[in-house]
Amino acid sequence: MLTPTATDRISRWTPAIFACALGNFALAQALVAAGVRWAGVADLAAPTLAVVHLLTIGWITLLMFGALFQFVPVVTNSPLLSQRLSLGTLSFIELGLAGMVLGFFLLGSPLAALLPAGGSLVVIGILAGILNLAVPLARKRPLPLSARFIIAGLVLLFLTVSLGLAFALALTVPAAAQALGPMLANGVADHALAGLGGWFTLTAIGVSYELLPMFMLAPHERGAWGHAVFGTAILGFAAALLGGFESIKLFGQAAIGLAILLYLIDIARLYRDRKRRQIELHNQAAIGAFISLGIGLALALAAALSHGWTRAAPSLLFVVLFGWLSGLGLSQLYKIIPFLAWLARFGRRLGRGPVPRVQDLVNERSARYVFVAYFAAIAVGAAAAWLGLAPFLRGAIAVSLVATALLAREYRRAWRGHYAQTPRPAPVPGSPFHLPQP
Repeated sequence: MLTPTATDRISRWTPAIFACALGNFALAQALVAAGVRWAGVADLAAPTLAVVHLLTIGWITLLMFGALFQFVPVVTNSPLLSQRLSLGTLSFIELGLAGMVLGFFLLGSPLAALLPAGGSLVVIGILAGILNLAVPLARKRPLPLSARFIIAGLVLLFLTVSLGLAFALALTVPAAAQALGPMLANGVADHALAGLGGWFTLTAIGVSYELLPMFMLAPHERGAWGHAVFGTAILGFAAALLGGFESIKLFGQAAIGLAILLYLIDIARLYRDRKRRQIELHNQAAIGAFISLGIGLALALAAALSHGWTRAAPSLLFVVLFGWLSGLGLSQLYKIIPFLAWLARFGRRLGRGPVPRVQDLVNERSARYVFVAYFAAIAVGAAAAWLGLAPFLRGAIAVSLVATALLAREYRRAWRGHYAQTPRPAPVPGSPFHLPQP
């Protein structure tokens, strides 16, 4: 990645996508802290649905597209189809999400039509993103393990948004509700499984298999463990989503759980086999995300054995969204943004004079306490969701919101070179963000 042309491979719209995603995340946290009820799948009121989609579409989906627009060209050594498609992905998803959120809050009124209209725009944006990534992935042979996870995630993303658009039509168009009723009988569970388990988790696994070994100097090839995780996960999702019998679906869910367990064991092996003695802060913080994934797996297993999905759903959803996916996203942004800033500012100066390290663009001492506060708040929030203690959950989310804002300030400082001790050159031509001169 540190070749003379590396700075030309910076995805032009990735920083803007990250900024919008963080804004959506903060808005979702603010709504929960202000009193929007956090409920389980069995009791999803319209405001709760607005918050959930701010998290899933506005935060995590945008975050992953921003990362993939930078990550996939490096893995495949092939450019994206178009930077305009990246802008289209951001624009259509943001506009569509605004319509969806307003539509949820206005269900029952004529303006509820904003829900399917916004959902259609989101689908267009997501299809643009999938097309943009599919071209470089199709050119790569053989496909590395991380790319296979990403392709599987993109397929499940398409299934997720298709089901979501059908739900939007069923909620707002009576004729569509009658026609789509049989198909959507078990659609909520499939929609959640394909999105949270498929698109989000499989993609996160693929990206982590590339980023963690690179920054910890650990073995990149995951061997039989990595292939076992991939094969078991694909088998599980195929059975859980396409199986026609309840027994096949249960087998698929068990296979997905086994794949996650194998992944967590492989991640522990990766940390153990690293050659970098000192683990950088972003990978220390990622341990909190992996612990959250393990807790989520334990909650899902307990719910399956006791048939207590109604009780477990709020805390399970909370741990997966805020602990596993958001925690991993926030921790990796702490490395990705300084790395992109380093490429933009100093990549062309290698061999021509002194340049700072990527680590010189961050201040780990102050950020460490922020990550501790964030994951502590998530632990309290998960317990409050399990016990049904709404005031404690709102307080925990308020703390996580403050932590997110402080981390966003650190990201901005890293992007602007606030902590760098060397003169800062001009930005890369064409960058949508202004990198100020000293």
